[in-house]
Amino acid sequence: YTFRTIGNIYGEYHFIPSLSMRVEAGGDITNLSQDRYSGSGSNYGQSVGGYGEVFTNTVENYDVKLLLKYNRTFKQKHETEVTGGVEYQPYRGFYSKVDGQSFPNDDLKTLASAAEIVYGTSVLDQYRFLSYFARANYSYNKKYLLAVSGRFDGSSRFGTENRYGFFPSISAGWILTDESFLSDNSTLSFLKLRTSYGVTGNAGIGNFQYLGLYSASSYNQLPTLYPYNIANPDLKWEKTAQFDIGIDYGFFDNRLNGELDYYFKNTSDLLLDVPIAATTGFLVQTQNIGKMQNTGIELTINGDILVSKFKWSAGINFAANRNKVVALAPGQDLIDEGGSEAMNVVKVDEPFGVFYGVEYAGVDPDNGDALFYINDPENPSRATTNDFNAANFVVLGDPNPDFIAGMTNSMSYMGFTLDFSFQSVYGNDVNLNGDHWMESNGTYFDNQTTAIINAWQQPGDVTDVPQARLTFENGNQFRLSRYISDGSYLRLKTLTLGYSLPSKIIEHVKINSLRFYVSAYNLITFTGYRGWDPEVSSDVYNTYSDPVDVGVDFYSAPQPKTVVLGLSLGL
Repeated sequence: YTFRTIGNIYGEYHFIPSLSMRVEAGGDITNLSQDRYSGSGSNYGQSVGGYGEVFTNTVENYDVKLLLKYNRTFKQKHETEVTGGVEYQPYRGFYSKVDGQSFPNDDLKTLASAAEIVYGTSVLDQYRFLSYFARANYSYNKKYLLAVSGRFDGSSRFGTENRYGFFPSISAGWILTDESFLSDNSTLSFLKLRTSYGVTGNAGIGNFQYLGLYSASSYNQLPTLYPYNIANPDLKWEKTAQFDIGIDYGFFDNRLNGELDYYFKNTSDLLLDVPIAATTGFLVQTQNIGKMQNTGIELTINGDILVSKFKWSAGINFAANRNKVVALAPGQDLIDEGGSEAMNVVKVDEPFGVFYGVEYAGVDPDNGDALFYINDPENPSRATTNDFNAANFVVLGDPNPDFIAGMTNSMSYMGFTLDFSFQSVYGNDVNLNGDHWMESNGTYFDNQTTAIINAWQQPGDVTDVPQARLTFENGNQFRLSRYISDGSYLRLKTLTLGYSLPSKIIEHVKINSLRFYVSAYNLITFTGYRGWDPEVSSDVYNTYSDPVDVGVDFYSAPQPKTVVLGLSLGL
C-alpha cells in the first residue's frame, strides 16, 4: 500500500508594480507498507513452516523558496528583469524491515503469528540543499537579449570546508529577422542566433561519504561497531562548464521550423568510487578525480507538410554526443573495481563506462574448449588461448550510443486522425549480464536459452558455444565479450488511430463530442539485439546504481506491447 501526499502553496505581494516578493512551499510525502507471506507449500517457506516479511518506508521531500522580482521597461526599448532568492530542500527517508518464520498455519499470515523473528533492521537517511541565486535579464528593442545568473549551492553531502559551490552562467541572443535587412524576407520568417556559457554542479553521490562511518553488528550475541566507510573530508562538487551555440529558425511563415545546437562540455573533479589499497581495510573511496569531455550536436525539425483538408505535420529530432575521459589522477589511466560483473570502467582516452574484459574467440573444434584472444600489448596478434587468465583485458564495447533520434507524425482528414512516433538509438553496446547465468554451459542456476542447444559435443563440431561443463570456467566467465550485444534499435513507439463523429450527427442527442480510437505502444521493434528488449533499464537490487555501470541488462523485463481501445465522450 502506498499513500502519497503532494502539496504546494504560495503567496505573492507587490510592494510597487515593478517590485514583488513571492514565497513558495511544497512537499511530497510518501508512506509505503508492504507485506509478504510465503506459505508452507511454497519453495521459499516450505522448510521453515511459512515465512513472513513486513517492510515500511517513509520518504519526505520539502522545498521552500523566497523570491524577490524586479522588472521595468525604460523608454519602451529597454526591458529588465532581476530575480534573487533562496531555496531550501530537505529530504528524510526512514525504512524498516522485519522477517519471521514458523507459522501455525497458512491462514495466519501476519508477523504476530510467527514463532520466531529471524531478521530486523531500520535505516534513517537524510540530506539537505541550500541555495542562494540571482538572475538578470535584459532586452533591447526585443531583438538583443542578455541574461546573467549565479548560484551558490550548498549540499550536506560534502564536508564543511567544501559544502558550497559557485555556478555562474551568461547567455546572449540576437533575433536577426527583426533587423531591417531581413524584415522583408518572404522566405525566412524567423532566425535567432544564441550562445551561452555556464557552470553546473553535481552532488549525485551517497549521503555522508565524506565522513568516516561505522556500522553496527553483533559478535557472539554482543553489540559491536566496525568501520564501514573511510573518510574523505576533501570531497567537493563535481563541476561541468558548458559552451553552447545555436540557432532557432523558421521558414514559410514558420511552417518549417526548428533548432540546431552545438555544445562543448568540460567536466572536472569527477565524483567516482576509486579502488584503494586493501591495507586500509576498505576497497573503494569516493573521490574527486579526473576530467571528462563531451561534444555534441542536437537538431530539431518541425513542419506542417499539408494544411488543406488533409493535414499532416511531422517532427524529427537528432542528437549525437562524443564522450571521452581526458584524465584521472597523475600516473593513472584506469579505474576498475576488478570484480565488477558489469564490466564498466573509467579509462583515459575512452568513453565513460566502456566495457573492459577478455575478448572471446569462439570454440576449439577439437575439444570444445572456449578460446580467448591473448591481446598481448607487447606483441599484437590474433593469437588465442584456452586459459582465461592468460588473456589480457581490452576495451570490448561502448554503452554510449553514436546517436539517438526520433520522429513524430500527426495526420487528420474528415474526422479521422492518425498519430505515430518512432524512436531510435544507434551504436551502443549492451552487456547481457543475465546471459552469464542463462547461457552458462551446464551450471545449475537458471533455465538456459536455446543457444545452449548449439553447444560443442564431439570433435569436429563447429560452433561458438563451448562444451557444457558444470563450472564457470569454460567461456562463461563474467568479464567476457561473449555476452556483449549491439543495442541499436528502431521502434514504433506509439500509434493512435481515431475517428470523431461530425457535430451535425451528435448534436441531435445533445453530445458535444464523441471519438473512437485505438492506440498501440511498442508495437514493432527493428533490432539485432540478442536480449529481450534493447531499451534496457536494469535495477538488480541497486547492484548497478553506480553511474559508471551503464548499458547492463540483468533480466530486464521487456516493455509490453499494449493495445488500447477507447471511447472519448464530451457532454
